Amino acid sequence: MPRKARRRAWGSITEAARGKKYVLRWMENTPQGRRRRSRTVYGTYREACNELAKIQATRCDQRAAPTVGQLYEARYLPWLERKYDGSESGTPKNYQRAWKNYCAPRWGGVPIDQVKPLDVQEWLDGLAYGNAYNSMIVMRRTLDFAVNLEQIPSNPFRREYEMPRKTPRRSKDVYTLEQAEAMLARIEGMPYEAAYILAAFGGCRTGESLGVRVEDVREIQAGGVRFAAASIDKQVGNLNGEIAWRTKNGQSVREAIVPEPYCDALFRVRDQRAADGFEWLCMMGAKPMGKIAARRMWRRLGMIPFANLRNSWRTFAQFEWGVGYATLELLMGHKLPGVTGNHYLRPSTEQLAEDFAAAYAEKRGHLG
Repeated sequence: MPRKARRRAWGSITEAARGKKYVLRWMENTPQGRRRRSRTVYGTYREACNELAKIQATRCDQRAAPTVGQLYEARYLPWLERKYDGSESGTPKNYQRAWKNYCAPRWGGVPIDQVKPLDVQEWLDGLAYGNAYNSMIVMRRTLDFAVNLEQIPSNPFRREYEMPRKTPRRSKDVYTLEQAEAMLARIEGMPYEAAYILAAFGGCRTGESLGVRVEDVREIQAGGVRFAAASIDKQVGNLNGEIAWRTKNGQSVREAIVPEPYCDALFRVRDQRAADGFEWLCMMGAKPMGKIAARRMWRRLGMIPFANLRNSWRTFAQFEWGVGYATLELLMGHKLPGVTGNHYLRPSTEQLAEDFAAAYAEKRGHLG
């Protein structure tokens, strides 16, 4: 009758057939985590002991290494919070999203000493370029902590890998002022009409233009020109109803201004939404319209990507309306360079509108 497993300091030996067959068992780190291993040995008990001793000599120093997910939670996340403490940048959100969607499903449960370069390359091959780029930033920094703490000798994500091919670049086409005005007439009554006005005649980003509420729009006058001023302090996400109560970065919090006569169309949409009891200017059913829905509807009519409306405004505002470079930069939510831009220059919306109106009124008067 086979004997029971004998207690040992490392591993175990179980007799399967008296005096001629033994089963060895021990714990080992694997790419799937800490796992029990076994091996069958035919021979005497002494030969079984010798075989287990050989295995022990190469694996007895192995401890249960933390997983990549544990390292991410313990080291990377606190570091990310410290680095972006108080910042309104969307960068940390992008990295956390990359971890959740692409890194954690593949690497979350893998011990840090079991990440193999071949597995990394196969993982990258299945990702789009943008997702792979952000994911590698997260994984490289996460495993750097393990190297610094001497938990692993080198970072397997710091090797040279073949990245996925970049997708074709987005069109760089822009509208002229005449084309933008013609499109404004075509989209009247569309759910994204207000977003179009704010992007094409106010220089807003797509998410910003869709994330404006009825109460965010007011009328101001400067230099004999009427403007609609829209508060930009939030943006919508991809899905309907998804609101991020932050802007791309801190300097993007501002008021966008839309000059006459285009502001009249924005006031019309605002007043209609208010009369209907809606909170947001751009609605999809009972929710604020998301970027995916707006782009899908826009593609049926638009000749350029919706995001290029901001580029269009920036181009004709400077070259057709003659508005100054610095004024346009601030209206776009950009920070001017140098000490003055970083620390001193803080114009109000009315001051920017005055500077805008000086060039705009002159150009309109010249054109009759």
